[in-house]
Order: sequence, then structure tokens, then C-alpha cells
Amino acid sequence: MKLYRLNVTADGEPSAIFALAEDVESLLHALEYQDHGDADEESLLPYYDGDKKPRVIKSLEEVPEDYLDFVCLGDNPEEYTVAEFFDTQE
Repeated sequence: MKLYRLNVTADGEPSAIFALAEDVESLLHALEYQDHGDADEESLLPYYDGDKKPRVIKSLEEVPEDYLDFVCLGDNPEEYTVAEFFDTQE
């Protein structure tokens, strides 16, 4: 399982979505059916169109502190936060 970061806007401000998936195709498919919280739908369209690619996050050091408690979307039945996901990888 990989952790992906999608840069989005939420209420007109820069933000991010973190999601767990096996690959980008699975990620985008899962996101189609999930609530994206405050994220503006228009900011997600470039990912679906292939104009932007989600970034794979390989370590907790790549995640700004403000996002550590975000619950990951995608294939996350345990509802891990970003920090908890990396705790399970060790």
C-alpha cells in the first residue's frame, strides 16, 4: 500500500488530500466514491484528467506537521491518520 498526496484547494486556500492505494488507478477510482471534505472538486479534476499526478509519500518527514492527523482516504478501512499509517509500516 502506498500513501499519495494530492494538492488541492479547500475553500479557496491551498490544502492537501492524503490517500492510501495500491496504484494511481485504484486511488482515483476510490476517490470518485468518497467525500473529500472541504476540497474543491475543481482542484481534483486535473488528477482525473491525467494533467497532474499524485505524489507518493515515502516517509513522515515529507509530510508537513499540520497534516499528520489527517485521516487518509482511499483503501483505509482502519481509518488511519497519516502518522498512524507510517507507524504501521515500521
